[in-house]
Amino acid sequence: MSNKSLFYYSILFVIELQLIWTQTTIPKSLRECYKNNVTLDPPIPLNLRILVDIIQKMEKYSYSTIDMRVMSSSILHRFRFDGIEYHKNIQTTENILPFSGTGIQRIKHKLIEELIPGKAEILPVHILSQEERCILHQAISSSILLFDNENKYKLYGQIPQTEKLKGRMLTDTWNYPRQQGVILTPCGTIAPGIIIGAIAASLQHQNIAVNQLVTNLETSSDTAHYDSNKILFNNDFHLLKMNSTNIYNLKYDKEEVEFILPRNQIIHKPSMWYNALKSSSMKIDNIWLTTIAGKIYYCELAEMVVYQGPLGNNMTFGATGFWQNIMRPTIYYLTNSYKNFDVTRAELIGGIDGMIISSYLQSWIQDFYSLRLSQILEMYYSYEGVVFNTNVKACDRIQTFQYAVPKTILNEQTYAIAQTLAYRKSIAYISPETLQQMVDFATEKFYTYAENHLFPELSCHQINQPQIEAIIIFDGTWTIQYMIDFLAILIQDLDISMYGSKMGIINSTSGEWLLNVTNSPSIAFQTLNNFTNVMWSTQFNYMQVLKTVFSYLNNTWEYNHKHHIIGNLGQVVILLVPLAHISNNEKESIMTLLHQLKYNHPDVHFVYYVSRYNENLFEPFILSNEDYMIKNSNIDAIVQYVLKIPRALRPATTLDLNNSKIPQIEDYISPSKSITYRIHSHWKQNMKKILIKIHTFDYGTMKVCMWIEFKSNNRKNLQCIELAGYKEIILTDHFKCTSISACPNLYLHIQNVTSLYKCAEIDCKTPDQIRM
Repeated sequence: MSNKSLFYYSILFVIELQLIWTQTTIPKSLRECYKNNVTLDPPIPLNLRILVDIIQKMEKYSYSTIDMRVMSSSILHRFRFDGIEYHKNIQTTENILPFSGTGIQRIKHKLIEELIPGKAEILPVHILSQEERCILHQAISSSILLFDNENKYKLYGQIPQTEKLKGRMLTDTWNYPRQQGVILTPCGTIAPGIIIGAIAASLQHQNIAVNQLVTNLETSSDTAHYDSNKILFNNDFHLLKMNSTNIYNLKYDKEEVEFILPRNQIIHKPSMWYNALKSSSMKIDNIWLTTIAGKIYYCELAEMVVYQGPLGNNMTFGATGFWQNIMRPTIYYLTNSYKNFDVTRAELIGGIDGMIISSYLQSWIQDFYSLRLSQILEMYYSYEGVVFNTNVKACDRIQTFQYAVPKTILNEQTYAIAQTLAYRKSIAYISPETLQQMVDFATEKFYTYAENHLFPELSCHQINQPQIEAIIIFDGTWTIQYMIDFLAILIQDLDISMYGSKMGIINSTSGEWLLNVTNSPSIAFQTLNNFTNVMWSTQFNYMQVLKTVFSYLNNTWEYNHKHHIIGNLGQVVILLVPLAHISNNEKESIMTLLHQLKYNHPDVHFVYYVSRYNENLFEPFILSNEDYMIKNSNIDAIVQYVLKIPRALRPATTLDLNNSKIPQIEDYISPSKSITYRIHSHWKQNMKKILIKIHTFDYGTMKVCMWIEFKSNNRKNLQCIELAGYKEIILTDHFKCTSISACPNLYLHIQNVTSLYKCAEIDCKTPDQIRM
């Protein structure tokens, strides 16, 4: 070959290689997640609670400007990037990362990006921490990560399908592939990127002719070539910043090499696929595409047809896996007798869930236009189900599977998408007849697998969760890892969330806050992740703890009074002190401060989680009915007790009522729930009567009852009334407390709620809540 020809092919190599690089480079907005292993070693659990919390933060900030259509599509374009691989031969620098989107998942993802428009820049991502941004990216971006002894982070590209595990038992998790893009829900592990994609596609529904899609590809390809020359000079990651030795030492997978093979070796395959596509009469539905192609159900089948079909008729899918830690799930390991992971169980489940939701979504939107993405996710994976169709829920997905995923349409869409995937990247040309046979086989095999293995029996019973404000103190007895797991369970069971409970953590030695009181589980878990970096409690200093608690309670109620708020979530101090010790010299001063705290805040509860070793030590601190001691090691006992804690009301005085702003509290209740409020007897002292005014806003109906109670379950003066429409009623307590007679607590109970589905403001957890 002449020097001129060699020069020509060298230039062609660099230009083609640059085109590949620019199409697969990690976006600038996501590079922060691939520095210091933020994504590969996530500090926040990959579960539904965290995902919903992050989305809710963006929804709350942009409630008046971004609807569910824009939110879902923008999340996909800002945070989703499938098929990320690690290239160990690339030297990492400030501007060069050894990661790129060259995995097979990227092909599907590019299809989805083209068929679901979105604006990444519109999201209020600045309100999220780096950890939250990166965990959202990891939760919805599909990749398979492999480990080897030579390099810790080796990502799955396309493993030779003939290479199988030969019955060998794997005992080391380093030998298991890791799946990115999955989260743990109460109903199993799912791929949420598929579900969000299905929602976005449903709200921007399109049917695209396959031959038209080819025409669009031709146009975009021309533009890409023009852009690639421009990028050669402007892209921070362009290959010309590497020397020639680095360029030729790079290792590329099969897909990349295909772009730079001599033309006479590759032209026959693309042209055969091209001709088949140009004559195709099929159309691609972007909802089906998103479901398992981009991680939406049917497309994953199409991928299996394209990538596994040419290698034989022994197609496999549904690789299962396990989490490294159920309390704090951050790594999901795959197990499969075959070394192919084109279609995992989590992706199949996510695809089915996406199809089920998208099947009903348009009718829900017509009935309730302000529905939010977080509400869809939270309702569908709850035991109550979606409020508009309570039978639509993940724990009972088998009942809606066949309705949402009809076999005939599945077959058609799998074929159409398989054609498109094959044109873009296939290991062999497949005739239309043969491709249809493979699609038929894959569809039948999927239905058989789904009906027999994909839907385990799940419990759909309601789980009651408290709504309280908890302050946690622990004595440092347990190891850091055990303590973190224990607190992780409490975060889950106490329902720490925007519309649930709040939690704060105090260092039992110094009395300093480890976690300021928050309703964000992601913030709570970020704090837990830093426990190894803070001074661990070495002894229990109850005096310092009480001072901190006392100060917090004073500040909270002073704020409430200043802002004319007469109520609060029930407050409880939970002391995890199984081996704590208090000297006799400390007891007297502690008791004095504890009495003072309880005089100022008598409605605050104290829970002592002790052991046989020290239960007698804490007995003297049980001063009222608001104090409780747990003597066993059952964590459920904590939740069972706090479930009974009512919300606190503190009546305004006559002086407060003369103010121009009426002291009040605004609240919301769901039809399946009830709420109890309590005015502690302390606040009734020397009062002639107490008037409680309740106002409703025509969101539905409810029953309101009020009574007084001297002892538990001894109700007196019970009065109830039904409320509906725009109505205001007044309930009056005439019991006069004096200093010489016993004084009862006053209770207000809301129950028997029915909804008109009008709850549209951001303070509504679900559309069926009632505002009062």
